[in-house]
Amino acid sequence: MRVGILYNPFSESCVRFSEAAASWLRARGLEVWRGASHLGREDSSIECCDLVVAAGGDGTVLRAARFAERCGVPVLPVALGHLNFMAELVPDTFYDGIATVLDGGGWRDERAMIEAHIDHVDGHQVPTLLALNEFVMARRDINRIINVDVQVYDTHLNTYHADGVIVSTATGSTAYALSAGGPIVDPRSSALVLVPIAAHMTSIRSLVLHEDATITFTLRGRHSAAIYADGDDLHPLQEGDTVTIRRSQRSCTFARVYSPNTFYQRLTQRLRRD
Repeated sequence: MRVGILYNPFSESCVRFSEAAASWLRARGLEVWRGASHLGREDSSIECCDLVVAAGGDGTVLRAARFAERCGVPVLPVALGHLNFMAELVPDTFYDGIATVLDGGGWRDERAMIEAHIDHVDGHQVPTLLALNEFVMARRDINRIINVDVQVYDTHLNTYHADGVIVSTATGSTAYALSAGGPIVDPRSSALVLVPIAAHMTSIRSLVLHEDATITFTLRGRHSAAIYADGDDLHPLQEGDTVTIRRSQRSCTFARVYSPNTFYQRLTQRLRRD
């Protein structure tokens, strides 16, 4: 059994926890590697393992999820950040929880992912993008709104005059989409969520879409914009560029210890502002 630990290198508590967790696992005869969370996104030379522990907030989990998805292994998130909607364990419950997982207990929580294909008017090719939380087409100039024509399937829905437009998964419904006024969707759902950001004069504030929906964004107007995948990957766009988003055949799996209804038990606590 080989366990990888990805941690937030900018958090002292995450660094300390990852060191202690690695020592605990090695003392039980397991092979362990640990690395800063950005390595899971940038370093393709990291060898795959059987389980990835994500020590940090939801940003760390997103980076760990991309690495784990490439390897086809589950992620076990440990809450050590400011936002922890995807976390399963906290440091105090980690050792009992991972022992359960290593002994074959718990269950696997498969989450839908989405992909985006960009068609540039100048013919420039971009590899298909993958996201667990969301894609955001957003402005790049702080004092400008953008005009985004939105189609669902092949039907024109609306042209938003806004700071941007989000397409999120159910997992991402508690992330940027929620702060922009979108609904919370059970994270095990495969539904998609469409939410404009600070839209001017629109009657369509958000939509929950069927899992097979295809959403197309077309940038109208001369103001600069970009498409962002899970808040990290940025791809500049120009007038006339289109982005087509749909549910991916690929998915991310989380290792879970507690029952599925734990999401609802923890929801109010995680939304608390104090």
